[in-house]
Amino acid sequence: MVSHILANSKYFIVLLLIFLLTACASAAPQPTANTVILPAPVSFVTATAAPATATFTAIPLPTDTPPPTATTIPTDTPVPADTATPVPATDTPVPPTATPAPPTATFTPAPPTATPTPALDFVISEIRVMGLGENNGGIEGPGSMHVIFITVTDAAGNPIDGAHIVNTAPYPGETISGDKGPGKAEILMDREVFNLTIDSVNGAPVTSEVSHNLSLVQPEPADIAGKLGDACPTVDNCPLPPYKHFSYQITFRRTY
Repeated sequence: MVSHILANSKYFIVLLLIFLLTACASAAPQPTANTVILPAPVSFVTATAAPATATFTAIPLPTDTPPPTATTIPTDTPVPADTATPVPATDTPVPPTATPAPPTATFTPAPPTATPTPALDFVISEIRVMGLGENNGGIEGPGSMHVIFITVTDAAGNPIDGAHIVNTAPYPGETISGDKGPGKAEILMDREVFNLTIDSVNGAPVTSEVSHNLSLVQPEPADIAGKLGDACPTVDNCPLPPYKHFSYQITFRRTY
């Protein structure tokens, strides 16, 4: 647009100069006979002939450049809130202590019950007649025996020495455990009958169960039933066998 205006201005100035020169020429006085015609003053303005046809080149106006599209500024990405990791409490809260209700009654605990003392210090845990293969069946002769073999133990089965064993029957007899080995003793049966018990251990008095009759020639049917073959098969069918010199085994066990 500016270039177009400048081109028109030059054209206008040229026309203006031509017009002024023409006017000056017309106004100049005509020469007379005595008039010396001086050459026309030289103009210091050189007139440039205008082109016959002015060519106007249309200068395209600049297209209004659309203002740049506003760039959307990305919104700040929200910073995620710090997820606080819960810190476990180190101090365990102490539960409130319940106030105990006042006792409504005074309770007196019963005194501990004393362990009852056994009625006896020793009981008989075994009595048996020795069978045919152990004593020749009580046969009278060189191979038969007539002995009471005695064992004394504590409650756990350990041997006890120093127990005084006596016969309470009219025929006296006595022995001490440990005489024939740990907790062992023997009494020779050469008369009738024997009812054995323990009256002391190492001089200390004790109480003891007393055995039933231990007989050399007339044993209790319950002691020999089934041990002498057909001679005494059962307690109810046990005639007096023709055997003599029976032997016994008896065990006294402490109760505590």
